[in-house]
Amino acid sequence: MLIEGYGHGPVVAGESLVGRRGFWANHLLAMCGDGACVERAVPEWFGGDGADADALAEVLLDPEQWPLFRVLVPDGHPVPGVVVVYRNLVDEFGVDHLHGG
Repeated sequence: MLIEGYGHGPVVAGESLVGRRGFWANHLLAMCGDGACVERAVPEWFGGDGADADALAEVLLDPEQWPLFRVLVPDGHPVPGVVVVYRNLVDEFGVDHLHGG
């Protein structure tokens, strides 16, 4: 899969990961990790447990495969959807949210 701005990076389909136990813990814990939450976030808040989150983190953070999934928005919205990419560069990890369909 080729996405503008990502060259020939190792982007792979990640839609199947969204439904796995531990996905939301990984995806959302970062939001609480910056001090935005009153108390320390734990994986159980988002379903699953720490072992589920750890197992899926290995997949989500693999520098050889950058998971991508699409989030569609309701009809009539000016943006048809958002493409989410786990950019797993060794020294520059991030989750990118791109305009897409």
